[in-house]
Amino acid sequence: MMAPSSRAAPPVGEPVLPEPRRGVESAFRDAVTNSVERLELCDRNLITFHYFHGLGVDQLSEMFSIPRAGMVRQLTRIRERLLRDTRRGLAARLPLERDELDRVLELARRRFDLVITRVL
Repeated sequence: MMAPSSRAAPPVGEPVLPEPRRGVESAFRDAVTNSVERLELCDRNLITFHYFHGLGVDQLSEMFSIPRAGMVRQLTRIRERLLRDTRRGLAARLPLERDELDRVLELARRRFDLVITRVL
């Protein structure tokens, strides 16, 4: 008879990942979460309305009385800040080479909507 494993099983429906990848994903999620938490409240609200509630640029422009171009710039600024802060947080959490870190962040950049929605 084998001794029971000390590792808890992953939640139902969650894929079982190799340990190194699970560590990267956990560190990435923590870095993104910390980046979002450090945003000013107005910026956090803006990305919540946009990414979580699905409001478009035109709706947000009207809601916040900001010209459309200004809203696009503001969302871009927030997105770039989150990615920059996430990169710093991930670098502090994991011993990754620069090119590995860049690959992880490039994937996050391409799938930013999904990444940020999961954190919110």
